[in-house]
Amino acid sequence: MMVTTYSPLPFWDGWIQVMYSAEGGNPLTLDWIWSQYNEHRMPIPKLFLLADLHWFHATQVFLLCSIFVILLLQLLVFAWMLRALGGWRGSLWRTGVGLSAFCLFCLSQWENLTWGMQVCFVLPGLFASLAFIGLLQYWTTNWQSPQSRHWGYLLLSIAGALCASWCYANGNLLWPILVVAALFLRLDLPAVLTYVVAGTLSTTLYLYGYIRPASNTSIGSMPANAKYLAAYFGSSWVGTSQHYRLAEGVGLIGFGLAFFFVLGLRSYLGDRRVLSIQLILLMLFCLASGAVTTLGRSQLGVPQAFSSRYQTVALFFWCCLGLLVLDSLSRLKFSGNRALLIAQAALLVIMIVGASDVGTPLIRARIRGFRLNAGAMSLATDITDRDQVHWVYWGSRALNRANQYIREKGLSIYHEPIAGLLGQPLESSVKLASPDRCSGGVESTTRMSASEYPSLRITGWAWDNKLQEPPAAIIAATQGTITGLGAVGDFRPMQKASRPWMAANYLGYTAYVQNVGGPNPIEIYAILKGRPTTACLVGSQK
Repeated sequence: MMVTTYSPLPFWDGWIQVMYSAEGGNPLTLDWIWSQYNEHRMPIPKLFLLADLHWFHATQVFLLCSIFVILLLQLLVFAWMLRALGGWRGSLWRTGVGLSAFCLFCLSQWENLTWGMQVCFVLPGLFASLAFIGLLQYWTTNWQSPQSRHWGYLLLSIAGALCASWCYANGNLLWPILVVAALFLRLDLPAVLTYVVAGTLSTTLYLYGYIRPASNTSIGSMPANAKYLAAYFGSSWVGTSQHYRLAEGVGLIGFGLAFFFVLGLRSYLGDRRVLSIQLILLMLFCLASGAVTTLGRSQLGVPQAFSSRYQTVALFFWCCLGLLVLDSLSRLKFSGNRALLIAQAALLVIMIVGASDVGTPLIRARIRGFRLNAGAMSLATDITDRDQVHWVYWGSRALNRANQYIREKGLSIYHEPIAGLLGQPLESSVKLASPDRCSGGVESTTRMSASEYPSLRITGWAWDNKLQEPPAAIIAATQGTITGLGAVGDFRPMQKASRPWMAANYLGYTAYVQNVGGPNPIEIYAILKGRPTTACLVGSQK
């Protein structure tokens, strides 16, 4: 998904560091790093954005790779938790790791997997896991050896909570959970006071100079909040907002199961079931995060709760709940533990059903990725196509300044080879392949300006016959000079239906051609994947 939907262009909020730099500001200052953005202070994600800007040319590759690595680290933490805290071994451990991987990498959260800015959304879960691990390890080691104080674990816990608080607003919810958990575990007074002082200082610093965004001035009614929160978590099982009532019902079932396990906390404490306590704490953090989101978003309606970016939190909740169920079933010693075997079979069925529905998030992600790339071509050719640029950023004036900045600095799309082809001689810039190498055509032509030499938007489809896949990009040439650029990847199901030898549906293109005039035809070339840069003719337009 990350590869097939990739665009070097930032998307919406991902422009914040570029916009600030384009306005003459220096983002490498504590003032900007700590400054509030919407409801959040997120200095750690901003450091990721700055690293992408200054070291990786704002191409989004570093950010997308970071998201994948963070999720992979989260999976490794869960695998360690199951073995070290829960004592899971064999098929039980493999089942738990499989469930964790299925939830953490589920494509229903496609926005967070394809949007570099969303590194801020995947970090809090990792830091929350470390914060609770530090708390429980401190409790366990002190219980095993009362004469010593393992302050390193306490520092790990506080560091995890601080980092979560500096990633996203929901990270601040860790402090009250940690304090209550410390009291519940009957930690020594210095440890409890350490949590209280650290949480108070962190929250005070976070709220100092905080301005509540105007968009969050109203809070929905209690019934609206309840429906939104239930759909927020239940949507993981439903997928589309058309079935919001079903999602609400599933969410309520999840809340009931979670409440059942919370009621067993005291018995888990007596039995020293450290893993169960860890999972319940993480589950409570997810529920609190969803509740805070509900207070700020429920007035937008229940369908908004189905936003794919919220699935990262919701899937985390269901992962913890599923692991708690597995842990409970593994302790039932009867009939060769058939209950666990049934649970494993049910989990396998859930995975298969989930895999069968993977097409929906893939289609949504690929369509947005293409529109973002088409918007990039509109910016690179200086041909404003509002229909496409809307997918890049909502403010045209700010985007124009940012586009000029990345053009001057050679960042983002201007760091890609295709941007440098505009205005260059065709035959000296690319290697021309035989027209038999490609198939394609022109479907529509739209005039983009009313000047004597107007610009055009040309759409069509293209296919690499040799590699049996869509090409990498499109260029347009007039009288031997490259005058237009285009993106490939639009959805064209009819091409595959009428040409069954084509193995993909995403072979549509949108190209923008500058200063069209005179009798000379516009030739459309497909840029093929690989090196050297090779192009083949796929159509022409007079």
